[in-house]
Amino acid sequence: MTTEQRMATLEAKMEQQIQELDGLRSDVRELVDAWKAAGALVSLVKTAAAVVLAVGVIVGAFMFGINPEGPK
Repeated sequence: MTTEQRMATLEAKMEQQIQELDGLRSDVRELVDAWKAAGALVSLVKTAAAVVLAVGVIVGAFMFGINPEGPK
């Protein structure tokens, strides 16, 4: 193999590696976006659970503690 052929082969391999790296960057960006969306969904579910718990505590307090003469 001549020096020019080796350089051409190395350049072709380098271009291939650059293209693969660009593809991986795109994939990583998609994964980061999905991770952020999942984190937002988890936060939403936790907030909804806290609201439901608070409403349950308030209703329970009125039914069984604060107003014991409530519905029977």
